[in-house]
Amino acid sequence: MNNNLILKRNDTQESIELPQDLRWIDEHDWSAIAQTSPERTLSGTQIIQQGVKQAGRPITLSADYVWLPLSTIQKLRDWTDIPELKMTYTHYDGRTFQVIFALHEQALKAEPVHFSTPELADERYTATIKLITV
Repeated sequence: MNNNLILKRNDTQESIELPQDLRWIDEHDWSAIAQTSPERTLSGTQIIQQGVKQAGRPITLSADYVWLPLSTIQKLRDWTDIPELKMTYTHYDGRTFQVIFALHEQALKAEPVHFSTPELADERYTATIKLITV
């Protein structure tokens, strides 16, 4: 079993390998069940509708202590600019998800571990990558 995380474009099959220490920080903050707010009929009976969500699960990958190379950050940055880019995310435990970047939020946040001017090719960054399932 591969110990890394894989983010692979569905259109070109190009992939980015990410260290497994980049944690899925909101993995347990989501429920597959959607529920309407309780409403009442004229007689006072509550009406609550429930259903299973088909998509929209957030997958936020982040860790302050994981450093990514500038080349990985640049590739992720380029990918966030591709409209409707669908990808396959493979978690280190073997689970796979069809995802897109969460562009309604800041899909990629990257900060250099050490600032240098000009940027060096071996510069390292901490990053947060926000995805959602489709």
